[in-house]
Amino acid sequence: MLTLRFTVEDLLRVRFAPGPAPLVETGLALSVLRAGSRDPALTRWGRTTSAGMSSRNGAAAGRLLQLLRSDGLGPTFLDPPVFALDEALDRVAATPQPRVSAELRRLWNGRPGPGSSWASALERHEARAWRELTSTLARTHDALLEPWWPRLRAGYAADVAWRTQVQQQQGLRAMLAGLVPGAAWSGADLRLPGRGQTTVVLGGGGLTLMPSLLWRGVPLRTRHPDGSLLLVYSALTPLPLVPAPGAPTDPLAALLGATRALALHLLTEPQSTTGLARTLGVSAGSASAHAKTLRAAGLVATVRDGKHVRHTCTPLGRLLLSGSLT
Repeated sequence: MLTLRFTVEDLLRVRFAPGPAPLVETGLALSVLRAGSRDPALTRWGRTTSAGMSSRNGAAAGRLLQLLRSDGLGPTFLDPPVFALDEALDRVAATPQPRVSAELRRLWNGRPGPGSSWASALERHEARAWRELTSTLARTHDALLEPWWPRLRAGYAADVAWRTQVQQQQGLRAMLAGLVPGAAWSGADLRLPGRGQTTVVLGGGGLTLMPSLLWRGVPLRTRHPDGSLLLVYSALTPLPLVPAPGAPTDPLAALLGATRALALHLLTEPQSTTGLARTLGVSAGSASAHAKTLRAAGLVATVRDGKHVRHTCTPLGRLLLSGSLT
């Protein structure tokens, strides 16, 4: 469990990052390639994207994958949370050698890194290896994300708009507790699912929120350049399910995905899981999963009726359907 300890000053300094950070998303995309994802849509996206890369770009991504562990984790100096690619690459190039060594040893349990000659050259801070690193990061970003960047930005904006609407209607505490299923407040502490038991005292620096359409795990944290804590959480809809810009679709699809947007419309009238599945043309298991996601976002309520469960749109869901998001 990850516990964030807030002060009044921290609560006054909660904000959303202005947009997705190119190298953060590149790192998360590489994690999908390396370790897959708990979301099947992202795992399929990773396989398809990898198969469609040119040999040159595939070699660039493969070199970066050498720096990641089998679980997809990599050194944090590869993905500074800044929002212009050139500035992010400059920050990577300026990483001091002691931090590089410490990061690689932390990831690899005290050993000096993954063992490749390139990783060793990076740890020694050889100029040629670092020039190759920044150019490789730039090529990999372009290959993996450039075709998807308009969708990524649209999904990001939709998620931020939705969370802002929740905050306006239900307050900051409710918005923060709704970022991740299982999150809850205990006094001034926000408890989030996480690896192990960690408490982070924000200490007045505030919290910067960044939804990611490529990450489906527990929230990730790092320091933002402005001194706040940066929290990366899973956006409601993974990247492959966000419709292409300009496609004729319900505006909610950028936030929820087309199937979930349709499900929310349908649930303005109570429906069983079986009835919802029949109308959507999906399996009962898929319908249940869609209802669970909508319920975690506070858009749907589920009650048991004998042997069956019935799902219905909440007042917050009806507010979203009324068009207040747009």
